[in-house]
Amino acid sequence: MEPLQPDDPRRIGPYRVVARLGAGGMGVVYLGRARSGRPVAVKVVHRRFVGEDRYRARFRREVDAARAVAGSFTAPVLDADPDAATPWLATAYLPGPSLREAVAGFGPLPPDALRALAAGLAEALDAIHRGGLVHRDLKPGNVLLTAGGPRVIDFGIARPDGATAITRAGAPIGTAGYMGPEQVRGERVGPPGDVFALGATLAYAATRVEPFGTGTARARHLRVLTGAADLGAVADPGLRDLLAACLRAEPSARPSAAGLLEALGRPGPDAPSLQGVGWLPAPVAAEVERRTAEVVPAAARAEPAPRRPGRRTVVAGLGAGVLTLAAVASVPLPGGTADGGEAGGGTAGPDAEEPPPEGVRLWERSYEGDEDVELHGAGGVLLVRAGEDVRALDPRTGRVRWKRGAAGVTAAGADVFLAEDGGRRLRAVGAASGDTRWTYGLRSDADVGESAGPLAVAADVVCFGVSPRRADRRERVGALGRKDGRRGWTSGLIGAPTPDGFAAGAGLVVAASKTELVALDPASGRIRWRYPMDYGAYLRFDRERVFASDRLGTLHALRAADGKALWKRRAMTAFSSGAGAGKVFVEGEDGVVVALDAATGRRAWSRRVARAANDPRSQATALALDGGILYAACGDGTLYALDAADGRVRWTRGAEAAAERAARLGVPVGVAGVVCVATSDRRVRALAPPDSRGGSRAGS
Repeated sequence: MEPLQPDDPRRIGPYRVVARLGAGGMGVVYLGRARSGRPVAVKVVHRRFVGEDRYRARFRREVDAARAVAGSFTAPVLDADPDAATPWLATAYLPGPSLREAVAGFGPLPPDALRALAAGLAEALDAIHRGGLVHRDLKPGNVLLTAGGPRVIDFGIARPDGATAITRAGAPIGTAGYMGPEQVRGERVGPPGDVFALGATLAYAATRVEPFGTGTARARHLRVLTGAADLGAVADPGLRDLLAACLRAEPSARPSAAGLLEALGRPGPDAPSLQGVGWLPAPVAAEVERRTAEVVPAAARAEPAPRRPGRRTVVAGLGAGVLTLAAVASVPLPGGTADGGEAGGGTAGPDAEEPPPEGVRLWERSYEGDEDVELHGAGGVLLVRAGEDVRALDPRTGRVRWKRGAAGVTAAGADVFLAEDGGRRLRAVGAASGDTRWTYGLRSDADVGESAGPLAVAADVVCFGVSPRRADRRERVGALGRKDGRRGWTSGLIGAPTPDGFAAGAGLVVAASKTELVALDPASGRIRWRYPMDYGAYLRFDRERVFASDRLGTLHALRAADGKALWKRRAMTAFSSGAGAGKVFVEGEDGVVVALDAATGRRAWSRRVARAANDPRSQATALALDGGILYAACGDGTLYALDAADGRVRWTRGAEAAAERAARLGVPVGVAGVVCVATSDRRVRALAPPDSRGGSRAGS
């Protein structure tokens, strides 16, 4: 929810406009109040479309479709005027999270809740189909969880049963991964298409996993056409069979919505009613009640005094999915959908030139102490080193999985290595459980000092610094078995590693000193090659190359096999760089994010994501690569999710207040589909991709 902008209307029809709920490619949704004080969601067409007959016709179809549906689990239309100078549609305002937001924030629904949801949505589809309509865009983002039960929303692309498929430039309009094969092919879409979407929606609710995977819309379309959904994680065998029936490739083989209701059977005498929140898991029910309580008292007052609505009022809840969370008829989005995929996989039209969507804030925690909070991801958990302890958190909920005392942290895969007791003991634990796998007491005597920081973790060994206390005083590297902690080899002489100059990758252990890089064989500790470099640091690897920066900010790319220099690029800041998918990602001059071809050093793409007036260093970005997404945390408090392939902005999340804008963001950490970031004021927040306004296709 956002304050009204200067050019926003203050009254639409009989409704006083008090706030913005969201905007998309075709229109804006406002929070309005009737004369009685009742809250309503009022949708209007963008002014630039008012004079175009095709957009008026589309809006009129949406109004007609919404009016034609009468059911307990759809959203009632209160009023509309599609022929007004600016067409508008008013519907009941239903506070509550979308199904996608609830599952993303609180986890999959248990079987009993899933069965109840299935019954409510099947009843809603039955009402839609009996009205002679096909929804065509059922998905987790178009299901609201409210105090009155689940509600199906957004009839923006609904059409009469038997109408031809809607396409844009040869591509079907809908949401990738939730369209049946016939809709993907652009064929006639009837009620079985909605049943397919229902099966996919329930599969997501049961598992918190996209039923046809992630990636581009084209990739998901291909999986729909050629393969079955992954239902292995659906715990209830009966529900699993029911979802498999909904997801059959042949439309005629799928059950009808009425048939689904019959298959689900009548609820038992002790089953909670869908008219309420008793059927929902306790955390979701509490969230629904909280949002309802926030809006109902204000609604009870007739014509209340104007006030500036806060971001957390009603809609904010788990995040920023404003459109589908609160408005019962969300704005159709040319070129994209609210569930994170391209609607048809085609090129975005001219209406795509809008701000990228906002990510969803799942949770935030604050920590005491004086030092910066340090984050790591390992084994599906978020590791937080703050104050006097190390905690492993569930990245989606922020709940503590396990906790240990003060220690240095090195994370690698499913393992965590803790430097405890002032660096005198090294402990290996499982990231998911926190269970100890082994401990090793680091040697410190008159001859040798072994150091637990920093560590370099290779496939089979954990490496650390060894400082002989003799005349040569040159560093060596020691190794422990990664699985059992047994002491292994000690390398030949190397220089003392620089800060951020000790790491493993590309089949090597590399140490950067004041004068050179030294590459070691992780199996034997034998020196493989040396490369001269002044104060090397910020080591990164791909399968074939080693990347390092020198003290002048020149980025060097070396062949891992023999240390031969492949290319150099000046003025590249790489303190939080990443390498993968044939590219290396760095910060160029003046805070520009740059992707370089890993083989040649040529610029593949670049993007300026933020500016900060009168403070050049505040333009610096902290980068982190997570799969196909490059996260950039900027000095103005904004986090950007960029497509690593071409630099397109997939989504952003900005600071919500002046204090947040003043707090520097640390290096993002991507884990389990969530990105977490620590701030200089010792807060940790978790963000998820958006559920609305075009999802991950924004910026294309």
